[in-house]
Amino acid sequence: MRPAQAPIRRALVVAILLFATWPCFAAIGVTDDAHRRVAVDHPVRRIIAIAPDLAELVYAAGAGQWLIATVRGADYPPQVAALPSVGDASGLDFERIRRLEPDLILAWGSGNKPADIARLQAGPVAVVVLEPHTLDDVARHIRIIGELAGTQLVAEKAASRFEQGLRRLRQRYADASVINVVVEIWQQPLFTVGPAHPLSDALRTCGARNALANYPLLAGPVPIEDVLAAHADAIVSVTGMPEPDTRAHWSRFLSLPGGKSVRLISIDPDLLTRSGPRILKGVELLCVRLAQLRDKSAR
Repeated sequence: MRPAQAPIRRALVVAILLFATWPCFAAIGVTDDAHRRVAVDHPVRRIIAIAPDLAELVYAAGAGQWLIATVRGADYPPQVAALPSVGDASGLDFERIRRLEPDLILAWGSGNKPADIARLQAGPVAVVVLEPHTLDDVARHIRIIGELAGTQLVAEKAASRFEQGLRRLRQRYADASVINVVVEIWQQPLFTVGPAHPLSDALRTCGARNALANYPLLAGPVPIEDVLAAHADAIVSVTGMPEPDTRAHWSRFLSLPGGKSVRLISIDPDLLTRSGPRILKGVELLCVRLAQLRDKSAR
């Protein structure tokens, strides 16, 4: 090797070693529940979740340290309550969102206003819309967030743990006698859920079925006449009202024509209406309460 070539070769070796050790990230892409392909250039580090259950999913995916803001009502895990709020389901503070400089915004497809989601999507920040229809979607959403945040190992463990718990519940109640249930998510006006809602999947997991199987909406108002005509065996209330108050409200309807009695089950809405990992606890409680109704009927 000629003396003049030695410095050049040494420089090339140094350049190759630097390139090999330089942090290099390929673009990360996911397909969200609005059927949009969303890509980021690097693992996200400034996340805004504009629904309470989305904040829970961020922590489950191992990305809680990068959650910088959420919405009013978000309070789990406890540290989420101390984060800045950028609005709620009725509207968002877009100026505050801009000042926070997020690199990812997580939106709830049916829980945020379509106009708000569209305005966010028109901006420069990556927006991922998540819309659960089954309990299995909880695990899928954890994995999506883990992919975007570069926390796949933590996210995969959390998603697998959720799937294992869900599988055990489904196996336990696979042969249970079917109970027809109407779900009450709001009282005045009366709101319920349709068959494509995660709560309907929760009922199926427990060996029950949504008595309003033909309800056309994901969730919305329903006439009391339709509830009575459904001939439900039970009403599951997730309004957050104390059970005695809910029972008093339904006292006019709990005894139906023909002497058929409708039972009332009241469960904390945070455990059943938020599609995060905690929903597994809510479903387990729901299954236990429905099993108690079966036992009473058998006796």
